[in-house]
Amino acid sequence: MKKLSVIVPVYKVEPYIHKCVDSILNQTYTNLEVILVDDGSPDNCGKICDEYAEKDSRVKVIHKKNGGLSDARNAGIDIATGDIIGFIDSDDYIEPYMYQEMIDYMQLNNLDIVCADTNQVKGNKIKYKPRYKENKIWKKNEALYEILNGSLDNSAVNKIYKRRVMGNIRFPKGRVYEDVATTYKFIYNADKIGYLSRPYYYYIKRSGSIVSAGFNSKSRYDCFVGYLERLNFAEKHKLPCVEACRKQTLETALATLTAFYANNESKDSDRYKNVNNFIEMQLGKKNHLRKKHEFLLWSFKNCKLLHKIYANLSSALKRI
Repeated sequence: MKKLSVIVPVYKVEPYIHKCVDSILNQTYTNLEVILVDDGSPDNCGKICDEYAEKDSRVKVIHKKNGGLSDARNAGIDIATGDIIGFIDSDDYIEPYMYQEMIDYMQLNNLDIVCADTNQVKGNKIKYKPRYKENKIWKKNEALYEILNGSLDNSAVNKIYKRRVMGNIRFPKGRVYEDVATTYKFIYNADKIGYLSRPYYYYIKRSGSIVSAGFNSKSRYDCFVGYLERLNFAEKHKLPCVEACRKQTLETALATLTAFYANNESKDSDRYKNVNNFIEMQLGKKNHLRKKHEFLLWSFKNCKLLHKIYANLSSALKRI
């Protein structure tokens, strides 16, 4: 039985952490270590982590200065001893048979990565929309195409990975939307990737989460940087999904510019210039954008005032 390391970054999640950690420790797959990374949490989370370590020898705890989600995940990777690695966000939880069934699928089909679906939880409502209607097995280039064109989700947490596919790859410190910038690189290092059409993972949508602020300029820009890196990667490796990557990057750039307008970002800032320059480079190309983004691109070219009005209205509606 292969050893599984489950890495859980912990920061200001006191109301959620017990349900999260209990769901991992109660897995039917028992050969695991749970690495709780207390990322300088100012509440009682650090103490709760230590209490779990005292009760269960499978739990390891790291206490560190706050460095963000990526830094916490990286700290966990560096001390993990498992042959297989998984990630769970500390305000989420999982089905008790998740890891058993994913590892069984991995071993049966000699896979390097296994992906699964996610339940979206908001209040008392649970929504599930499968990515694919049936289980899948892909070769590396097939899986790369699926994730880079947006069909397979970027999330790191509803997947398991053989340790070797991580190599020296780490999540980008100080950035959010870190999965956008990282998961496809793990797939590039793999030979075979599988997908299980089952929602084992419960993702809690809450107002205090990192990516919930839709008009946060930094979050939007970090997302843009991730998609731009993916586009450069696809071009470098001459992948068939270059145009899909270009479309995603352009739509993200337009959304980022919307956030900049809503937050009065300085036109002299480097990130404003980077986004603006990328959009200018796409003018005149066939991008097959969605209707909203077609309007934003037209506004960028012909009447920036319309984009600014749209940004302020959208931001105001978000606050209601």
